[in-house]
Amino acid sequence: MSNGVTEDTKEKARQEIANLVEKYRNLFDTDKKKYTEAQTRRVFIEPLFSALGWDIYGGEEVVEEVKAVAGRVDYVFKLHGVSQFYLEAKPLRAELTKPEYIKQAVTYAYNKGITWAVLTNFEGLRIYNAQTGRPFITLSCDNYLTSFDDLWLLSRESFEQNALNERAEKYGALPLRLGIEQRLFNQLRQWREALFTQLHRYNRHLNYSQIDEIIERFFNRLIFIRTCEDRRIEDRILLGSTHEWRSSGHKGELVEIIRRIFRDFDGYYDSDLFAFHLTDNVFIESSTLENIIMGLYEIPGGMANYDFSLIDADVLGTVYEQYLGHVATVVKQRAREAQARMDLGFPSEPTFELTAKKQRRKEQGIYYTPRFVTDYIVKETIGRFLKERSHNEIVNVKILDPACGSGSFLIRAYDELLNYHAEAKGKPVSQLDQWERMPILTGNIYGVDLDMQAIEIARLNLLLRSLARRETLPSLADNIRCGNSLISGTEDDMKRYFGKNWQEKKPFNWKQEFPNIMAKDGFDIVIGNPPYVGFHGFMEQKQYLKELYKSAQGKFDVYLPFIERGVELLRKGGLLGFICPTNFMKRQHGQALRKFLKTDYKILQVVDFQHQQIFDGALNYTCIFILQKAKPTPTHIITYTPERIDGEGFPVRQDTLQDDGWVFRDRTHEQIVAKIETRPNIPLGELTESISEGIVTGKNSVFLLPMDIASKLKLEKDLLKPAIQGKQIQRYYHEPAEYVIIYPYQSKDNHTNLVLEHDLANLFPITWDYLCSRKQNLKGRQYFDKSAKTWYELWCERTFGQQATNKIIVPELASSNRFAHCDKSIFYLDTVCGIIPKNKSHRTYLYLLGLLNSSLLEFYYKQTTVPKAGGFYIYKTMFLKKLPIRHIDFDNPADKKIHDDLVALVEKMLKLNKRLAPIRNTPCNERDELLREINRTDKEIDNLVYDLYRLTKEERKIIEED
Repeated sequence: MSNGVTEDTKEKARQEIANLVEKYRNLFDTDKKKYTEAQTRRVFIEPLFSALGWDIYGGEEVVEEVKAVAGRVDYVFKLHGVSQFYLEAKPLRAELTKPEYIKQAVTYAYNKGITWAVLTNFEGLRIYNAQTGRPFITLSCDNYLTSFDDLWLLSRESFEQNALNERAEKYGALPLRLGIEQRLFNQLRQWREALFTQLHRYNRHLNYSQIDEIIERFFNRLIFIRTCEDRRIEDRILLGSTHEWRSSGHKGELVEIIRRIFRDFDGYYDSDLFAFHLTDNVFIESSTLENIIMGLYEIPGGMANYDFSLIDADVLGTVYEQYLGHVATVVKQRAREAQARMDLGFPSEPTFELTAKKQRRKEQGIYYTPRFVTDYIVKETIGRFLKERSHNEIVNVKILDPACGSGSFLIRAYDELLNYHAEAKGKPVSQLDQWERMPILTGNIYGVDLDMQAIEIARLNLLLRSLARRETLPSLADNIRCGNSLISGTEDDMKRYFGKNWQEKKPFNWKQEFPNIMAKDGFDIVIGNPPYVGFHGFMEQKQYLKELYKSAQGKFDVYLPFIERGVELLRKGGLLGFICPTNFMKRQHGQALRKFLKTDYKILQVVDFQHQQIFDGALNYTCIFILQKAKPTPTHIITYTPERIDGEGFPVRQDTLQDDGWVFRDRTHEQIVAKIETRPNIPLGELTESISEGIVTGKNSVFLLPMDIASKLKLEKDLLKPAIQGKQIQRYYHEPAEYVIIYPYQSKDNHTNLVLEHDLANLFPITWDYLCSRKQNLKGRQYFDKSAKTWYELWCERTFGQQATNKIIVPELASSNRFAHCDKSIFYLDTVCGIIPKNKSHRTYLYLLGLLNSSLLEFYYKQTTVPKAGGFYIYKTMFLKKLPIRHIDFDNPADKKIHDDLVALVEKMLKLNKRLAPIRNTPCNERDELLREINRTDKEIDNLVYDLYRLTKEERKIIEED
């Protein structure tokens, strides 16, 4: 929005608020005292925020909260579906400084994970940072106009611009936020460490896995009880029992009292959660247990209370996702403490701490899915099913998440079904009783996960969602199962693939585990976030997956077989909705999956997040992928939406998708790409001897040395080659090589041969001594030790023919086309791709450089290749070889003239960059003039390339704007 429009909007709001202030001032004091909260909201507060640009009555931006539980905040203000702040309204003459009012607002906002809470009676207005409990801005209606910029921070427009957060950061009022997820996790982590140490001390017969299981069951029970308390289903029994124990002078052990509560809950709810378990036989010190129980009521610092009736399953899911990513490890004790115990004759007691074990997180693909993603997938699968199917089909629907984790998708699926049944019965969800809720949970919702801890959490989350009153709860053991969704077979099969410990793989036979569902051809809906761990993340299962899944080809990731398994488990007409990486759509390893999906399934929607990072700590391009198990018609249309869920999508015919890669383009871009491809072109791969990736040493710390270090070591120069890295390559030039690579090879008869140990020792003694001194460092190179290579070899040396020649080089990963000429004296490393034309004439290099660096071929490359995270593109053989190089008919005067002009301009560009090199980083007039001349020359080259491919003025504009 322009400044002019912004000022007009602000001025209009100022006038409306001035009228409200005047209206308030005209009230008599007796009238002000009579105003109820409802009147204050209707007459003053709602018009105030309407003037600030919020759609008060539309139902989407401002949601009025029902005060079913005391202390609920009145309004939730949302932008694009995301909560921005909470507002607690009070009557005109209410005292806003009352601690209970402040705590109500802050507690609600904090438990919902929102930063800002607003407390107002119109007469005054206070903005609190709910993460700290401190006020940030305090206003009264007397200074609404004089401090209008402060009030404007609560406008819709300001939240679009993130103005409130920016103001708070500027004044240090928005420190690094420690939201409810992190606070609760930090406490659980501390308690888990303390419990682990104690349980190990008092129960030496238990292994670490059993102790972890006990602790998790213990926490799950406490969270269930606290939720019952805060929903007013149970009295505050944990707090009351702890107070009674304190009042008795700490008589007896607190753990015995808590065990009795567990037994009572087992009797009331008859759930697996409270069934007799190892948890009921272990001793916990009373002081530790007291700290845990009290810590589940008051947030550290006392600025708010935990309210488990408000804490979303997403918050608990995020907490538990972190919980599962940590393992207990023994802390090495200080030598003095250990020695002291030994001197006294006591054994040294180990203590434990939780450490982040990212490998476990990565191996299992545990990435908690953001709420907006689960909402969208559920809406586009289950929501679609509810609209299109009969009531009887809906009552019997079977919904599966085959990698359910802590249950985020299943909870949203359950919510969607509850909403449907409540609407069908003509009452709100809150009035559905337990007997109406439970058949939905046990009859419609199913999940599988490899991690038993995650399964326990998913069951807990679903039970909490279904809990309405003190009634018997079902067992979810038949619904939420532990196992490997991808692995099944006979015992002999499992032993053949996985050996005698095959049961550790947790094979899961779908027909045995869900016999009734599979007898009816499977599930109606499959949703989820399958794990993606990279090609090297599941080595023990790789051979099995390759033999059992047609999608498991090349450098595949485990999510590809998950998609294949997901569609196999669907009934005819069923729907699948996954969030997964996009690289299967364009990479070679996804070709088999692409083929059978395109042929046998209707792809309904693809939401491509592109450079938007959806998961913390997981750098991937991801998409939401919705399909139906039905044969596509020849004219079937996919809706493709780039970047945002709420973005503007466009139609793509499914039959236009190519087997060698799926590219989704709108009609305009599709036409330009098609026009480029219809010119008399030759693929770059047909014009080159090779397009190859660079040298991989396998141990850069040994083989790659700064030039000055190599000089000091006096290594023999015949084995040293200047080496260029991708980051040093720019358009039309590369920076000087800063490193040399030890290249223990020689060229003979066009072959690249390793220098043998005897020759290396005799002819290159200093280099030989250097390598021998680092022999230990060269051990353990991935794949190397199992290969036939000699210990001092490079992992992938390439050839002299690829390296010691004139070539065009490009960074393997770049945000734009950056091609440069590189002479034969310089070798290139694995962050570079090298191109060697068949025609070695200088003019050929110049012509190719001009085309490859042009805006047109950059546009084409980005339209036809797969991006990586962070806005980068991969420049590798598989993509580069397809670039359409315009064939020049030298008998055609027009063609020849454009070619010659283009070559001359590229020659000029190289000379300009050579002149610029010594002063590139030196601000001066000469540098600025050279940069201007380079830009002018660049535009001239672009225009000639546009002419070659015969693009119109409008088409050129589209490319330039992209």
